[in-house]
Amino acid sequence: MKNLFKFIIFSLFAVTIAACSDSEDYNPDTAVSLYEPVPGRRMVAQVKTTNNVNGRDYSWEHNFSYDAQGRIKEINSNIVHYRAVSFENRTYYYLCNITSKANYYFYGDKFHVEYSISKEYPDMPSWNTINSGKDQGLFNENGTIAKMATIDLTYSFTQLKLAYADGGSIYEPKRDERGNVIGYVVRYQMDAASDSLMLDRSKEYMYSGTKNNTNFDFSGYFGYWGIERGIDVLKTEYYAPYQLTAFGMMGASSNYLPIAMLSRDSKGNVVKDEKGNSKYLEGEWTFDSAKYPVQFVDGSGRKTEIRYVD
Repeated sequence: MKNLFKFIIFSLFAVTIAACSDSEDYNPDTAVSLYEPVPGRRMVAQVKTTNNVNGRDYSWEHNFSYDAQGRIKEINSNIVHYRAVSFENRTYYYLCNITSKANYYFYGDKFHVEYSISKEYPDMPSWNTINSGKDQGLFNENGTIAKMATIDLTYSFTQLKLAYADGGSIYEPKRDERGNVIGYVVRYQMDAASDSLMLDRSKEYMYSGTKNNTNFDFSGYFGYWGIERGIDVLKTEYYAPYQLTAFGMMGASSNYLPIAMLSRDSKGNVVKDEKGNSKYLEGEWTFDSAKYPVQFVDGSGRKTEIRYVD
């Protein structure tokens, strides 16, 4: 009954936003919204992440444009990925070229994102797909997301505390003493009074002493929060057609630049040093002459390059 009531309420909300969201009449530069990006930060125009896994080159390129108020307006992405297929105890990898586009629309305490995703397999054209969709949500009085179709969020002022996803999963971001998100925990709601631990990633990351002076939260983009995995289309952070935590829509962002990640083996187990302590893999940032980050190579060798709006 509770889920039915939630569905009815959100369906009414969806009808309302659809009635007032004719994109032909929408002016992003004058649209009013409770959501406001952090002012005074240098605006990121592009992030491109590359990685090589067993001789296969992967890349995730995201290009950003903004409205006159500094809010994210559009994301265009180009991704090179591989699809793994197992057959007779062997695994085959098929190249997949992915392009996606997302447009953001803001209406006071409401917003929606329209997206399209195209997947092309050069060696298996019968697998090619083109999908599109719309996600919508509500902002609370502090300008952070209170509700989306599959997730409800609670805050302490602007700091996200818990996210309740449809199906019973509860996501909880974990922070260090400086407010940086160092990982997350996922629990499953058993009943109104109890839950069980599903996944503990509460101490996965460490941070440098360098403040993030951009408008882009790298901890959100890298998937440190875990929250967006509760939204169906965003389950994999690098391939996501749009970003929410990276642009501060889910509250207070990480204040500093991340620097290290917990070392795990191929089975996901934490690697220990000779003293039995958890081992972290340190990355390296590169900065331009004005001290803005232009590249990060994490502890696994994965590289992210950053370009800015002129």
